[in-house]
Amino acid sequence: MTRAALVGSLMALTAGILWSFGVLTVRFAADSDPFQYLIWRGIGVLIAMETISLVSGQGLLLPRFLKSDGLGILAAAGLVLAAVAFIFALKSTTVAAAVFFSSTAPLQTAILARIVLGERLGLVGTAAILIGLAGLVVMVGGELGSGSLAGNLGGLLSAFGFAVYAVCVRVGKGRDWAPVLSGYGLLTLVVCVATTLVNGRPLVVPPFDAAMALIHGAVLIGIGTILFNRAARVVPAVGLTVLAQTETVFAPLWVYLVLAETPRTSSLIGGALILAAILLRALAPAKDPVPALGSGPT
Repeated sequence: MTRAALVGSLMALTAGILWSFGVLTVRFAADSDPFQYLIWRGIGVLIAMETISLVSGQGLLLPRFLKSDGLGILAAAGLVLAAVAFIFALKSTTVAAAVFFSSTAPLQTAILARIVLGERLGLVGTAAILIGLAGLVVMVGGELGSGSLAGNLGGLLSAFGFAVYAVCVRVGKGRDWAPVLSGYGLLTLVVCVATTLVNGRPLVVPPFDAAMALIHGAVLIGIGTILFNRAARVVPAVGLTVLAQTETVFAPLWVYLVLAETPRTSSLIGGALILAAILLRALAPAKDPVPALGSGPT
């Protein structure tokens, strides 16, 4: 491995670990609902994305997003769905369940790409999906009667939203997708502000909750995205997919160490099957792999 590839791999690993700390900021912000939290996290994401773009000499991203076509808007909408559903899942079920259900995004992407784009799954890809489904069955069976069905469905819906985004990236390969990240922050603000007002909830949350959300958006997502995108320049897509799983592995660990939330045995077994399926899918031959930008935090 070259020195550049080694540094890139460490950057990707660090990005995943940074993103994994987001589960703690969500749990610490106990006095805000998912939509209130996402308002402030969306502000943080916008600050981070626009600052990164300006510092790198690329100018503001939002004006470019506002000129986007339907594909760009659909991609941003997919990310909004992924974010809202994931934060809802984190506040409604165990972190392990939320993370493992949402980590099915690469498998859902493969299925959606087969339906929308007619891409062949291949033997290895089909086996990966079957293993992932087995993991879901184990997890769902263990969660029955826990009262967290809505949260588990939120995790799956989060994965679907990211799969929509990933397929959009695949359809529009070669275009600049950076403006969509700022567009995602803007749409998150619009959706969550409207929902919060309709629900009769205040837009201003306790300072501690706002700080947690801003740190999540501006620091964890912002710095993590910088590291991940730089790693994408020197690390192959397969390696990035594998290295990014540090987010899935570490998120339940932080909650166990800090909040003493112990995952169910079924969640660990099912999650292990899902992770194995993701890694198998990453190693499967792909004619047109999703670009590195197609991976990221929720």
